[in-house]
Amino acid sequence: MKKLHLISAMYSSKGHGQEYIRNMCCRLDDFYSITLHIASDKILETPERIETNYLKIDYSKTDANNFVKFSIFAPYIRAITKQYFSFCYYKKILKSELIREGDLVYIMDYDVIPLVFLIKGLKRKKTSKVFLWIHSAKFKSRDIIYSIYKSIFKVIFNHIVFSNITAIVVNGKYIKTEILKNLKISQERIHIIQYPSEILFKKIPKDIARERLNLNKKDKIILFFGMLRKDKNIELLIKSVSEASILPKLIIAGSEASVTRLEIENWIEKYNLENYILDIDYISEEKMSLYYSCSDLLMLTYELESGSQSGPLSLAREFELPSLVSNVGEIGKYVEENNVGLTADPNIEADFTKKINIILDNDFTLKDSLRSAKEKYSWESASLKYRNLFDG
Repeated sequence: MKKLHLISAMYSSKGHGQEYIRNMCCRLDDFYSITLHIASDKILETPERIETNYLKIDYSKTDANNFVKFSIFAPYIRAITKQYFSFCYYKKILKSELIREGDLVYIMDYDVIPLVFLIKGLKRKKTSKVFLWIHSAKFKSRDIIYSIYKSIFKVIFNHIVFSNITAIVVNGKYIKTEILKNLKISQERIHIIQYPSEILFKKIPKDIARERLNLNKKDKIILFFGMLRKDKNIELLIKSVSEASILPKLIIAGSEASVTRLEIENWIEKYNLENYILDIDYISEEKMSLYYSCSDLLMLTYELESGSQSGPLSLAREFELPSLVSNVGEIGKYVEENNVGLTADPNIEADFTKKINIILDNDFTLKDSLRSAKEKYSWESASLKYRNLFDG
């Protein structure tokens, strides 16, 4: 049985990383001997039947909510902190001697500068194949500092990274296209594996979910779920919902990052939104399932320069929940191509509000296309693609 090493610093952070790796291991552990390298000094819940390598690096210190106090400087301070913690994490992985000649390695998240140190070390160990998951395709930005960083990124990837790895994984056609436009890599080395999502708690009937959450069974409910960041355009979300003629209830559930509860409360007051729930915290999978089960629509007003796929959006597919998203990047392309909702232009006045009224009309249904997408992008499908990639 081949040895497969999963390298993910983000596994120790709260979020979709743990759910993704848990599902991946459960479906691949019959075919590979898996070792998960964990950047944590605490014992975490991990998949059964795999080896774990705890490296006593507290990567959870890089969680976005730890940097809210730095205001506009938060993204930059966090980025520098992540580079340092990743270097320490990679250094301990290479020193542990668990990775041996002929092994497979899948780097599932990374920080660019220390990544060079890691892949050079893996090459010295004569690993069989090294795969890298690239989550986003953000090559241009209005932020001057980020643009400089991305210029460095291009040089490192074109001249060092791509010559020392086997292939990369991306989550959709948009990201693949952007990488081909901006980086020097052949399309044969870019493999699309759409972001599957499956949590321990399954969908339950809408009325039962609402009863457990003490919600009105007659309300039209819109869900916004995920970390609260500026690029998610939450003010537009609140404004659009407040102007909808259908008078829906808005649930905002997620932990603070670059947007605080106070800012959200100010926007709610500004736009006179009356029917809402704020659950500003880390949301357990059990409660997550209740929010998705009770809702009529997932709404994401993102302005992501990265063009990346969305964990909350892939989870909506699992719960067969229609979505209304910005017509940008991978999220817009996915929704349009699979007919799992509608897209709106965040730069057009009231476009989101107009689409809310269309979707929440009782005659609007996407049941067949939602079920088709759920089957097409299931974990069963993704695991088969991973096996073909790792064994190819």
